[in-house]
Amino acid sequence: MVTASPKTTQILIILFVTFGSLTYGYSSSIIGTTLGQPSFIAYFELASRKNATQLEGAINGLFQAGGLIGALSCTQTADILGRRKALFIGAIFALIGGALQAGSVNIAMYIAMRFITGLGVGQLVTLVPLYQSEIAPPKIRGLLVGTHGVIICLGYALAAWIGVGFYFVNASGAQWRIPLAIQCVPPLFLALGVMFIPESPRWLLAQERVEEAYESWVSTKAEAADPNDEFAVRDEFNILHAQLLHEIQNAGSFKDFFTQPSLRKRCVVGWLVMFAGQGTATQVINNFGPLLYSRLGFGTVQQLVITAGWVTVCPVGNWINAMVLDRFGRTRMLMFGFAGCVVALIGECITVSIFQRTGDPKVASAAVFFLFLHIGCFSTSVDATSYVYASEIFPTPRRAKGLSISISGLFTATLIFLQAAPTAFENIGWKYYLVFVIVTSIMFFVVWGIFPETNKCSLEDIAEVFGDEVEHPLGTKEEFDPAEKAAHEYNEGSVKG
Repeated sequence: MVTASPKTTQILIILFVTFGSLTYGYSSSIIGTTLGQPSFIAYFELASRKNATQLEGAINGLFQAGGLIGALSCTQTADILGRRKALFIGAIFALIGGALQAGSVNIAMYIAMRFITGLGVGQLVTLVPLYQSEIAPPKIRGLLVGTHGVIICLGYALAAWIGVGFYFVNASGAQWRIPLAIQCVPPLFLALGVMFIPESPRWLLAQERVEEAYESWVSTKAEAADPNDEFAVRDEFNILHAQLLHEIQNAGSFKDFFTQPSLRKRCVVGWLVMFAGQGTATQVINNFGPLLYSRLGFGTVQQLVITAGWVTVCPVGNWINAMVLDRFGRTRMLMFGFAGCVVALIGECITVSIFQRTGDPKVASAAVFFLFLHIGCFSTSVDATSYVYASEIFPTPRRAKGLSISISGLFTATLIFLQAAPTAFENIGWKYYLVFVIVTSIMFFVVWGIFPETNKCSLEDIAEVFGDEVEHPLGTKEEFDPAEKAAHEYNEGSVKG
């Protein structure tokens, strides 16, 4: 009987949980084309309601609010129930919310179900990189956890092109109900299969389920030079176990995230990196693409096609990001991406301001070019990197809570920038981009000055990067490698990890 290698197993498991990533990407993006479908507008009378603008704001705002609450809920569910059960709950929320969106009979029901869907995707966008980071080997963790960003963007692209396709469907209701129903497919698959994948060995150790943790470790994350060498695998597991015990003994309380210097720094770094990703204006351009292109003189079909083409750059760019992240490191990739986004946004400001004065179609095309340059820079260096970075900087007993705090930065940013966008574009036009130029420029120097590099460090060794004490037990590899042990004792005076 031929069995999959540990590396193949890791990849398959990591790809399976990205059904959660696909759920987030599709569900958050499909609203862009839904709000432009004539039958959706007619069914809910959005063209004739006096409060139509407020209702559209509520449709976006409550989704993001649900996402914020869902992300923060993971501070409890992921630690109490485990990573798999928490993923299952998130999938169920997204499934129910998506199904009832598609079946909505009035605008109140639709808005309420957007909130429920937001609860689900907020959990999933937090839990997927959390789980992935805990089973991925350090040397290729950027690549594997980076698939989260890739699949999110694949969800964006699918939603955009499906929306374009159904724009030409004239059957009553099908134009918007079927695209909304499609968002139920990924969470359905995730809910059906998530309990059959191994639980995170780190979470099992935190629950003192040592033998189960070892079995999960062997099946998902054997990192020894020879994965068939049981002694070497057990040795690595013992190192993990000892460090985790040390972290649990010093776990403290939730308030330590704000009072303990090393944890507080992690929270600031994690929250900022997720906030900054949306501070580049990417979600604003994505959600209001048709509006931006209409102001550049493009027709309805052109608006939808350009928006879909713009989003399609994203999964390709994220794949490149994941492929090169472990080579160039986290902070370099972030700085490169922020610098590129600033250049693109400045170019957008210049070209849009010229177009408003001249109406030159060539200038409109240049403005579109800068928006594509923006998504190219963002997707190849910032998007996947931000999820990888935020998911790996916290110690295991606190990773779920820490990552939840970090992801709340994403939904905080989207709440602020998306809610302000319609009014801002109406009143100040292209000058709204200057907000993102300032935010992203500041973040370039913040990353440069205070963000530590974590590339190719194990999740336990990252603790040292943030100033925590790291302990290894007797019986680690130093004990069985005389040359390495002798050198370490000579330099340090004792054997320490």
